[in-house]
Amino acid sequence: MSAALSLSSVGKIYQAKSGPVQALDGIDFSIGEGEFLSILGPSGCGKSTLLSLASGLEFPTSGNVALSGKPITHAVTDIGIVFQTDVLLEWRRVLDNVMIQPQIRGLDMKLYEQKARDLLALVGLTGFEDKYPHELSGGMRQRVSICRALIHDPPLLLMDEPFGALDALTREQMVMELHLLWLRTRKSVMFVTHDIQEAILLAQRVLVMTPRPGRIAEIVEVDLPFPRKPETMETRRFVELVAHVRHLFERHGVLKKY
Repeated sequence: MSAALSLSSVGKIYQAKSGPVQALDGIDFSIGEGEFLSILGPSGCGKSTLLSLASGLEFPTSGNVALSGKPITHAVTDIGIVFQTDVLLEWRRVLDNVMIQPQIRGLDMKLYEQKARDLLALVGLTGFEDKYPHELSGGMRQRVSICRALIHDPPLLLMDEPFGALDALTREQMVMELHLLWLRTRKSVMFVTHDIQEAILLAQRVLVMTPRPGRIAEIVEVDLPFPRKPETMETRRFVELVAHVRHLFERHGVLKKY
């Protein structure tokens, strides 16, 4: 499997008033084409920094970051990014929000309008194309955000805790919606989260990080069959994987052992 994204011996140091702060140290991993990788770790461990490095918004202090085998030397414009908040433009209708990407890129608007409608149908939003964001639920708004990130067919989708602002029930539903969407599109995905169960349910591998400076504690292979369902979380193997990740966090002082 070729790599959609690779990081080799990556370190990142920020200069603060109190002195240098090492955010990442010795990071080595890759995401294969069509792979779903979850990044799991405590606050301040460098998860969001990894996304910034992958998008070219920041650059490593040491080591190399490459997209499809090419070193990242500037901001990357052909990836998709989904944030914790949907960042929809309130004055634009749903379809118009999805069409921002083609409009900015000067693409064929008629061709991409049909692609946008197809994506909205894929996430169950047919009939909502002319609604404004304030007329949608939180989960529906985030679905629009995901469609906007996918409209230009990016090779890599970066997701920074995209369901963190949602209530528990909506979050569970959105996790399953994302899983089904990934099964259909097979995009390469880097998914950042604090939620152990969410990370395992969605991913083929889970990269578990230590507290700052962020290092890789372990990359856990998730050997659960596809497609996955809410009932998957009740299986013995799922419970074993959750326990293994919890033990990793206990070992590194992220979780207290009782």
